[in-house]
Amino acid sequence: MKGICALYNKEAELMESHIFPKFVIKHTKKTGSRYLRRFVEPNKRVQDGLKLHLLSFEAEQEFSLREKWFAENIFEPYLCGKRTFEYDKNLYYFAISFLWRILVAEFRTDDNLKNKWYFEQLKKVEIEWRDFLVDGKTPKTYHNVNLLFTDRIISHTTDLTSVDFYFTRVIDGTIVDNPNHTFVIMYGKFNRFVFWSVIKSPDYKDELYDVEIHPRKGTFEIPQGLDYEPITSFMSNRIREIEKLPLPNQAQQDKIEMEIMKDPQGFWNSDAGQSLYNDKFNL
Repeated sequence: MKGICALYNKEAELMESHIFPKFVIKHTKKTGSRYLRRFVEPNKRVQDGLKLHLLSFEAEQEFSLREKWFAENIFEPYLCGKRTFEYDKNLYYFAISFLWRILVAEFRTDDNLKNKWYFEQLKKVEIEWRDFLVDGKTPKTYHNVNLLFTDRIISHTTDLTSVDFYFTRVIDGTIVDNPNHTFVIMYGKFNRFVFWSVIKSPDYKDELYDVEIHPRKGTFEIPQGLDYEPITSFMSNRIREIEKLPLPNQAQQDKIEMEIMKDPQGFWNSDAGQSLYNDKFNL
């Protein structure tokens, strides 16, 4: 369909753009179920992630270069056991392109967003990030971007029951704020990779030392330290919200069971099966 490319702001034939990278969707299905289920629509099975008519072919190609870099240099090596990463400017670009897509999707799908106290600020974020993605100018105001590498949860001290599943399997993206209007965070995660950008917050530099992505190059040593309360509290609350959501109806639960029973050993040996088993029995 014809429309205005969200990145280049010019008319073009628009692609059905993945908000979450295609390689993420492929990996998630390969290591669990052939189908994805959205938390807000547990009875609906979908074979792909969220897509919108958003970008031109040219913009898709630009993003795919960094997605390929991330998949080959960070995603696959980390899942295979690598724990030290030297990175270049491609990681910063990938992270902002990912969070920018989530932000644009929020603008287009949340009719209530314009009534939020932070709406005008997010419009400025979108413009500054888009300028960077097009022209390569490092953002001056909204430059903070972070990456937390997660892993199988060995133990925790909360009453939450889906911790491992959230940190190793869930695909999630949203805007984080608080009732006191003291912080706004753009947030997105997939599998064992959590990205966020602090848009507004009291002083936080030292608290993000181990997770911040530098624009040109840097090194990540895993495990990382993270003591930034707004994001740690949000993730706990997010897991609690997910646990309160309704289960699929009985018909859908029967389909899930039939899918598992085709190869029960294969399912429990998969990443999804190990995560569910860990939450249910080990933790």
